[in-house]
Amino acid sequence: MNRPDSGTIAATEPLFAAHGISKTFHKNSEITVLRSINFAIAPKEMVAIIGDSGTGKTTLLHILGTLERPSSGRLIYRGKDIFAQNDKALSHFRNKTIGFVFQSHHLLPEFTALENIIMPGLIAGKKKKALLGRAEELLSKMGMAGRVDHKVGELSGGEQQRIALARALIMKPALLLADEPTGNLDPGTGRRVFDLLTEMNEIFKISTVMVTHNYQLAAKMDRCLKLDNGKLTQLNDFS
Repeated sequence: MNRPDSGTIAATEPLFAAHGISKTFHKNSEITVLRSINFAIAPKEMVAIIGDSGTGKTTLLHILGTLERPSSGRLIYRGKDIFAQNDKALSHFRNKTIGFVFQSHHLLPEFTALENIIMPGLIAGKKKKALLGRAEELLSKMGMAGRVDHKVGELSGGEQQRIALARALIMKPALLLADEPTGNLDPGTGRRVFDLLTEMNEIFKISTVMVTHNYQLAAKMDRCLKLDNGKLTQLNDFS
């Protein structure tokens, strides 16, 4: 991997640790997509997860982000089993601790760039005035200081994804989860968005898990894991 500190990261105490995570869907038939997965991510670490379409990468990311509960297993954060909480407590934890960036940005078109960024803070009950300073700082770091009052339809795809990244960071999360964040972008724009992910990881000292089909970007992360047949394995050969 290209990041020079990956060796020291691996030796630190995990920030999140998944133990025996399995997920089975019951529809017309029983389909198991995750099989007793053990996974840990250290503070400030960047981890890529790759795999064929339909292997369960997004499902795993949703479980790590507490958007879905596993069929079995535990997710530990600072010594506590997150899924032992009820749904209300889990929602509060997710809003405060985890940031999300999706392939489709999921911005609200009727609001401005600034309003979209502060939305998670407003949902958490924070006052708009208290959020504006950090939102403007994030806009500046994204190179978007001149887009404060622009609506979503006035922004390019790359600009929209940068707004989505700023929104994911407004609550100062410990963990950033990115699901194909460059998948809808042209290669040049995608690289710039990835560079911003890396830069934000360094500036804000957050951990990052990114699902991607882009092996070139995955190779730049601290670690790359492959999801296949419900299991995670370390990937070292990108040929």
